[in-house]
Amino acid sequence: MPQRIADEKQIERQWFILNKIARRNGVTKKQLIEETGASERTIERDLPILMRYFPSILEEKEGRQKRYRFKDDYQFPALDLSLPERLALTLAQDVTTFLEGTPYFEALTNAMKKMHATLPAEGQDYFNRIQNLLAFRLQPVKDFQSVAPHINQAQNACEKRQRLNLLYHSASRGESLQRKIDPYGIAYSDNALRLIGYCHTRKALREFVFDDRMRSLTILDETFEGQAGFDLNEYIARGFGGMKDQPVQAVIRVDPPASRWVRLQKWQGLQKQIDQGNDQIELHFDTEGREGLMRQILQWGRCAEVVAPADFRQEITLEIKKMTKKYENP
Repeated sequence: MPQRIADEKQIERQWFILNKIARRNGVTKKQLIEETGASERTIERDLPILMRYFPSILEEKEGRQKRYRFKDDYQFPALDLSLPERLALTLAQDVTTFLEGTPYFEALTNAMKKMHATLPAEGQDYFNRIQNLLAFRLQPVKDFQSVAPHINQAQNACEKRQRLNLLYHSASRGESLQRKIDPYGIAYSDNALRLIGYCHTRKALREFVFDDRMRSLTILDETFEGQAGFDLNEYIARGFGGMKDQPVQAVIRVDPPASRWVRLQKWQGLQKQIDQGNDQIELHFDTEGREGLMRQILQWGRCAEVVAPADFRQEITLEIKKMTKKYENP
């Protein structure tokens, strides 16, 4: 087992033990072994460490057992969360399961285990009942385990404002290129975890998805100054469908049946939606994701028509002709 994981498990276990000791009647060694699933030798190693750092822990003889508790006048610091608040946090953990394999999900899981360790028996029963009624679990969209080290390195570089040397495979060009990056932040959008930063090769802001395309990542002994006025949240709100290339102001007319569900969605860059009657709607977009918007229009198929601008309409017309040609010549 890697040392980092072993250390995290030890911290998690010792936090669990402290919360058991903080119960009104404390806890016996036998109970700790049963409740943690750890060996007797492990618990016997943990207890002296905790008693050294927490002198208020008392060791009392109880027949052939020893009971551990805090002194009566000692208040063990704990988060005062109500059961509904704890439930909300648990559901939040379920919602973030799509990030499974990342250090963020791992840290959240450890924090939730610590929180659950403080629950009395009746509180745990409440949780079990409610969790059978509510479920918000989202399936992972990628296997983040293989790129977890890259995520950790990138986050460290963002925090310390250190440049990165990145070998990244471009899906559009089909080649791997070495890039020098000023990392500004990490963001999740459009089913991808992305590193956002200034690319010295392209002389512009670029996004790099944490997946198999990220071949290698090295922190350089070089620092950088962040771009004045850059706002990560504002940046990821731009574009369309995870793509930011060329800006376009477009008017799209959508007919039924697609219009009936299109009108109910929230679309990036949508400025206004006009009801044309008979279930037809007109969408006005202002976005930096020209290609992403084009892909979405093609998904709407025969129900969508680009009204303006003329060059965008022509671009989609040519794409449809190319598609049609493939089907005409099997």
